[in-house]
Amino acid sequence: MTNLFKLTAVSSLVLATMTLPMHAVAADTIAVTEQNYNQAAAAKYMGNWDKRGADKEIVHLPILVPAGDKAPVVRMNQDSLYSSAIAHADKDGYIHVTIDEFENKPGTKDVYTSVHILDETSASPMYQVGPGEYSIKIDTDFAFIIFRAGVEDKTDLTDALAAQSRFHVDYSGTQEFSPEGYIAPNYDVAQREAMTKKLKQEFLDAGEDFFYVESSDAADANNGRQMRSNAQGWGGMPIEVGVSNIYRNTKQFEGSVCQTTTFQEPDNKYFTSITLYDAAGYMLDTERFSINSYEWDKNADGSVTISFGCGDDAPNNLETNGEDFNYTVRNYGASHDVEYDLFGGRELKYLAGGAVNPDHK
Repeated sequence: MTNLFKLTAVSSLVLATMTLPMHAVAADTIAVTEQNYNQAAAAKYMGNWDKRGADKEIVHLPILVPAGDKAPVVRMNQDSLYSSAIAHADKDGYIHVTIDEFENKPGTKDVYTSVHILDETSASPMYQVGPGEYSIKIDTDFAFIIFRAGVEDKTDLTDALAAQSRFHVDYSGTQEFSPEGYIAPNYDVAQREAMTKKLKQEFLDAGEDFFYVESSDAADANNGRQMRSNAQGWGGMPIEVGVSNIYRNTKQFEGSVCQTTTFQEPDNKYFTSITLYDAAGYMLDTERFSINSYEWDKNADGSVTISFGCGDDAPNNLETNGEDFNYTVRNYGASHDVEYDLFGGRELKYLAGGAVNPDHK
C-alpha cells in the first residue's frame, strides 16, 4: 500500500459567486507575473465576495455547493456550510472575530465550527476551531475570513444553518480606515486566467499535495508550489496538528471500471472526507460523489474501503458514471499519523487486482 499523506498541505477552500453586479475595482491594470500571482489570486476571490457585500457584513451560504460546473469555482466540497467576510485591520493591524458558544436547546446539536483568515497575499496566519474570541495580526490592509459549519448529514442542514448565527466579525477597522469597503486591485484578467490554467495543469501533472504558508515573509513563500496550490485550490493553511486541516490530492484515474482503495482509519480529531472531481476540478455530478467518516462503514479490522464505480452493494461506493476522476482526502484536525503520511488511500486497484497507476508516488 503506498502512502497517502506527505508533510505538506492543509485546507483548501475557494468560494466565489454566481452572476452578480459589478463592483468597484482599482482603475489601473496590473500585469500578472510569477512575483504577484498569489496577490492576483487573492484579489479575484476577495473581489467575488466583495460583490456580495462581504466587506460590509458576513455573507452566509445557506445551501451545499452544487456538483458539476454549476459550482461557482473548482475544488469545492460539501463538508460544511460556509460564511465569508472581508474586513480591514484595526489601527494595530489586527483582525477580530468570534464564534459564540453553542446553546444546547432541545432538538439542536452542536457541529464542527471553525474560522480561517487569509490576507491579500494568499497567506493564512490563522485557523481556529470552536467557540472563542480570536484576534490575529495580518500583513496587509484587508483579510478574507471564512467560517465553516460542519455538515454531518447532507439531507438535514438544520444544525449547520443554526451554527452560522454564531459567527461574528469586527468591522470597526473597515469603518474607520476604509468606509468605502474593499476595492479589488485591477489585475489583468486574461493574464491571470492564462497563468491559472497553466498552474492548475502543472499541479495535476505533478501529483503533489496542496501547500500554503502562514505569512508572505515565510522562507518558502511565493514558490512555484504555493502558486500551483493557489491556482488549483485557493484558501489553505499551514499544518497545526489537531487544529488545522491537511488535504491530499490524487492524479487522474480511470472511471469506466470498478476500483477500490483501502486505508487505515486516519483518526483525525474532527472528521475525514473524500470527494471526487473531474479533470477541470469540479465535483463529479453523480448521485454520490463524496463521503465522510460520519457515514462510512469500517471493515472488521478497522480499516476503511472506498469503492469507485462498483455499484450499490460495494463498500462505501462513490459513483463515477464512467467519468475519469481524481479525488481529495480532507483531514479535519489532522492527526500526527496523517501529518507523517502513515496511511494509504491515494492508490487504487482494479477489483480483480493490479495497480491502476504503478508510477504514482
